[in-house]
Amino acid sequence: MRFVFLCLNLICALFFVVAATTSARAEPLAREEIADRIVPPMELGERLNDEGVWQLLNSGGAEAGFVFETEPMAPLPGFSGASINILVVLDLEGRFLDVQLISHNEPIFVSGLGQAPFHAFFEQYRGHSISDSLVVGTPYGGGSDGSSLVYLDGVTKATASVRIAHESLLAATLKVAREKMGGVATGPPAFPNPDYAEDLSWDDLVEQGLVTRLTVTNAQMDAEFADTVWEDDDPVGQSNPDGNYLDLWAVDLGPPSIAQAVLSKGTYEELQDFMAISTTDEPILLIETARHGLVTDEFIRNTSPDLISAEQGGFPIAFRDADIYIQLHPDLPDALHDGAALILRTDRRLGFDPTSEWTLKVSALREHGVFQPEIGSVSLDVSMATDARFLPNRR
Repeated sequence: MRFVFLCLNLICALFFVVAATTSARAEPLAREEIADRIVPPMELGERLNDEGVWQLLNSGGAEAGFVFETEPMAPLPGFSGASINILVVLDLEGRFLDVQLISHNEPIFVSGLGQAPFHAFFEQYRGHSISDSLVVGTPYGGGSDGSSLVYLDGVTKATASVRIAHESLLAATLKVAREKMGGVATGPPAFPNPDYAEDLSWDDLVEQGLVTRLTVTNAQMDAEFADTVWEDDDPVGQSNPDGNYLDLWAVDLGPPSIAQAVLSKGTYEELQDFMAISTTDEPILLIETARHGLVTDEFIRNTSPDLISAEQGGFPIAFRDADIYIQLHPDLPDALHDGAALILRTDRRLGFDPTSEWTLKVSALREHGVFQPEIGSVSLDVSMATDARFLPNRR
């Protein structure tokens, strides 16, 4: 079944490549067309660069944000092979004032569901911020209390098209935000060099700082919830204050030499098959050996994890489960083999640079009360980065 899944994905990937290289990119909208789409009292200002980013002006003529099309900056091929082009209106604080679909050629909406559901999907962005961890899907278990994620309802039967549109929008928006709001120019993302090889062991990875570890004791968790309604809601932890609540190990598996030192031969080969299809993804392995675990019971594979998030340079990193069966290298410590493991992936086209410091964030939850309990959440954070010798390529 896994082989069939990989083959189908490879066929789709090849189709995208061929279609993307043969389809013509739509012409950018003229100034008059963009200006007509701006809702008064806001109005369009001057063009700021050659990628189609414009000023947004308020009623007094002062700069109030930015207006741009996604296609010039993030021409991710849709299911048809053609890019999905979206107009984004962003204020100076990074909130979406408006998001409008401009053009697409997605078959499910062209000849199936009709255009209305696709247009309606983009209305959900209004009022949300680029600092929110926006994901397409439904909260597990019917609720999202304590989760760091903000859910956008997808469109039934059009999941692939909607996710591609969402990723295109995020890629372009984060690029504008980093350059215009954060003052950080974004260059090509770093890619692993497949020809670079080192013979590494687990001990080598630990000694060289290529493995990140975060431990939090039960006593430390009690301190986090002190003087709140949740301070007495962990009797298990309070009975063993010196025990670990969280013992998390994180490893960037993008560099093949690191992945070979961590994964079994079979899992390493499956990961390489996955990377051959998802060429822009960076895979991150998480192993948790204490009480916390990595996901809630309602977690669904191949979706965004409900307790794990990340950010880099003040902007969120979008993670999704890679849905890979994990067996670790036999030389790893027994405690790691007995832990909970998950491989997450994030798209480098969204601006993620594994060689620059980024922050992994784990939500720790407590419940107070029995009927519709109040959910308390604390973020447990750790910083990590991958040595640049493994990712020298920039495309």
